[in-house]
Amino acid sequence: MTGQRGFTLVELAIVILIMGLILGGLAMPLAVQRENARLEAAEAQADRIRDALMGFALVNGFLPCPATPSSNGLAAVAGGGCVRQHGFVPASTLGLNGTRNDDNLLLDPWASAFRYSVSASDVDGDGNWDFTAGGEMGDVTMASLAPELTVCTTAAGSTPTACADPASTLSATAPIIVYSLGKDWATSNGADQQENVGATVGGGPSGTTYRVAGDAVFVSRSRSVQAGNEYDDVVLWASPLHLYQTLVAGGQLP
Repeated sequence: MTGQRGFTLVELAIVILIMGLILGGLAMPLAVQRENARLEAAEAQADRIRDALMGFALVNGFLPCPATPSSNGLAAVAGGGCVRQHGFVPASTLGLNGTRNDDNLLLDPWASAFRYSVSASDVDGDGNWDFTAGGEMGDVTMASLAPELTVCTTAAGSTPTACADPASTLSATAPIIVYSLGKDWATSNGADQQENVGATVGGGPSGTTYRVAGDAVFVSRSRSVQAGNEYDDVVLWASPLHLYQTLVAGGQLP
C-alpha cells in the first residue's frame, strides 16, 4: 500500500502566504468599491435634498432657512431672515427621510450632518432676505434678484465673495448650496475643503460644535487624497434660472 503524504510545514507556509497575498489584493478594491458606493449615495441624497428645497419653494414661494443644532431639524427663522445663513438641511421642515443624529440633523453616508446655505441678499434693503421671506422675490422682481453664493474650482486667490477669476468660477449666483464634507469630515485638511468650513456653530442638545461655511464662497472639484491637497466634499447648488423657472411654472412668480 502506498503511504499518504501530507503537506510539510514549508508547503503550508507557502500556501498561507499566497492566500494572504490574494486576500490583500482583494481588500483594497473592496474598500474602494465601498467608498465609491458611499460617494454615489451622498450625491444621490444631495440631489434629493435639492429637489425637496425646490419643491418647498414651489409650494411656499420662498426657500427655507437652514436648520441649526438647536432647531430640532426645522428651518431656523429670525425676523425677516434666518438665524444663520450657513447651517444644516432643515430635514423636518422638508419632511425628508434619513438617519439623524442627536441634534436631529440629517446625516450623510459618513454619519456627518448635511450642510445647507442660502442667499442672504436683500436687494431692496427692507430688512427681509429676498429668498427666504414670503413675497420678497416677487417684490424685488426676477430681473433685480442677486443671489450671491459662489462656487469655485479652487480656493487659491479667492476672496470671501468671489473666485480668483472667471476661469475658476463655476457659479457666482447660486441661491442655495447643499453639501457633504465627505469621508474626512472630521479633519478636512486641504485648503479647498477648509474653504467650505470657515466657521463653527453649536448649541444643540448633544453639545457638539459643528464646522459650517464662513462666507459666500465654496469649492467644488475632483477628489484627491494627496497630502495637503485632500478633497472629497460633495457640493451641489441650484442655478437661479432653475429656481425662477420652478416658481414661474407654479405661479409663485409672474
